[in-house]
Amino acid sequence: MAPTPLLHPVTVLDQFHVTPSPAPAAGQPRALPLTFFDLVFWAIPPVQRLFFYDNADLLDVSDFTLGELPRFRRSLAAALHHFYPLAGKLTCELADEGVAPPEVVFSDGDSVPLTVAVGSDDFRDLAGDNARDTTRIRPLLPALPKHGGSRSQQGVLAVQITVFPRVGICIGTTVHHAVADGSSYAHFLSTWTAAHRRGPERNGAVAMDVPPLFDRGVVRDDAGLREAFLRDHRALGTAGGHERLDDWDLSRRPGVVLATFRFTEKQLRALGRRVESETSARCSPYALACGAAWAGIVHARGGGRGLEGAPAPDAHFGFVTGCKPRASPPVPANYFGNCLGLCRVQAKRGELTAAVASAAIWRAIEGLAEVGSVFRGSRGWVRWVQEYASARAVTVAGSPKLGVYAAADFGGAWGRPTKVEIASVERTGALALAESGRDGDGGIEVGLALPRAEMETFRTFYLDLLASLG
Repeated sequence: MAPTPLLHPVTVLDQFHVTPSPAPAAGQPRALPLTFFDLVFWAIPPVQRLFFYDNADLLDVSDFTLGELPRFRRSLAAALHHFYPLAGKLTCELADEGVAPPEVVFSDGDSVPLTVAVGSDDFRDLAGDNARDTTRIRPLLPALPKHGGSRSQQGVLAVQITVFPRVGICIGTTVHHAVADGSSYAHFLSTWTAAHRRGPERNGAVAMDVPPLFDRGVVRDDAGLREAFLRDHRALGTAGGHERLDDWDLSRRPGVVLATFRFTEKQLRALGRRVESETSARCSPYALACGAAWAGIVHARGGGRGLEGAPAPDAHFGFVTGCKPRASPPVPANYFGNCLGLCRVQAKRGELTAAVASAAIWRAIEGLAEVGSVFRGSRGWVRWVQEYASARAVTVAGSPKLGVYAAADFGGAWGRPTKVEIASVERTGALALAESGRDGDGGIEVGLALPRAEMETFRTFYLDLLASLG
């Protein structure tokens, strides 16, 4: 039995409310209705990321709070000037058909909560690839604030900076998935870090080459998906269907760990040659990394064994694809919100090798080349999420294309993070994908959360796979 992890709760030093500075222009829209793309992710847990920054010159907490913290606050406020909806509130009611559909509303004075804390855990161990108990990770993550009033409301972004004296800092962010997808989040993040790199004398007037676009009119909904998704959510809420998402949630189970596995460009090329020789599929690095991880997780959960000798049900995999260029007319690249389509893959559990899994994912990706194919079956997207949760399907969070390591470069004493985690995969059953930020070798990082015994089985699968590639 693994030892019970030592808990290292953080000590909160201060809490701030960061408002957009300067305030958004008077002509900017103050209310953003959720589109059908947003409603797909309505019930999904918030996306929570951690960014670890080494800095051995950080002597003590006062060094940070007096010297660096004001600059972080000013640069965050400058970024929120452009991304002010992140300081707003999301209306949270869907139950009654007479209630207005949900929207993000910004009012003057709205703000993003910024928590500053000090941590006593082992920073370098937390920022490593090794299996870390998720109970050690959670204190680094901020919670979204809830607001009362005539309609239930929730904040959409929260930030926490945890200082580890003489070692570095960890920046945690929590964002509601119904408000922003990974592309919009990366746009905001790169704006914040660019403001920080420019320095305090220029934070108040950060210019942007490509500002975010909030116009909901660019998202066409000729099929009436928004109304269909609202009906689906109301029906699922009444019938308790949203509780199926709990089947993904490992946060209430003991002994769950988070770990990172890396595939170098050379290893992915070798795996690609094997997949092509066995299946004839010429896979992308994304399909190869996802396929290897999917097969490893299925293996860790018991492979093809069913109950009492019965055949195991098929294994399921889900990923998202960007719909901005696939929509008709195309949605501009700087559009802020969600613009993702859902894709499903299914395979025989007992036959799921890394090669078979990669080829299956790649064939689904190839199928997206046909115009309009991503929207086939789109009326079922909301229910697909529930069905995949109940089947404990493996899904994907993040993407190497987002370039989060580059986007999170604060420059100066901090530079790029030494490690980025999507900690919320503990609750969503997803793989956390990112470009290989530490080595810069063109590879892919895969983060995942599993019970410790399953993680050990997965690690053995991963090491055996790499060894077999030569």
